[in-house]
Amino acid sequence: MGLFNKMMGYADTGGDVSIVEEYLAPGEEVIQSFHFLRDCVILTNYGIYTVDVQGVSGKKVEVKFFPKDAIQTISFETAGTLDFDVDIKIGVTNNPIVLANGGSMNVPISFKVPREQTEEAKTIVHLVKEHYLL
Repeated sequence: MGLFNKMMGYADTGGDVSIVEEYLAPGEEVIQSFHFLRDCVILTNYGIYTVDVQGVSGKKVEVKFFPKDAIQTISFETAGTLDFDVDIKIGVTNNPIVLANGGSMNVPISFKVPREQTEEAKTIVHLVKEHYLL
């Protein structure tokens, strides 16, 4: 996939998962991975990894793991006439942000899939439901 497509938010499926391979638990297997320009979402039989590459050099990487039990919901918003992306939100526990008033709330794992990849978006929804919610 070309750089322009990645810059536009298109995801590669089944790409390099070496960033988490050394951290996989015994018996943990990758179900599917979705790679964006620098970040990725990796689904395993034990839960979901999110990989957030930070900084200009990309040497700093934040990896979060959400076990099956932390995954509560999935929602999606289809692409519309002027909205060119399918928005996917996976509701999880233990992903707090601190609010300005000092409180906190959980935020979902959230990412966009371009309309041209609607089938991949459907695959994500089906995989999350099948492996974590049903």
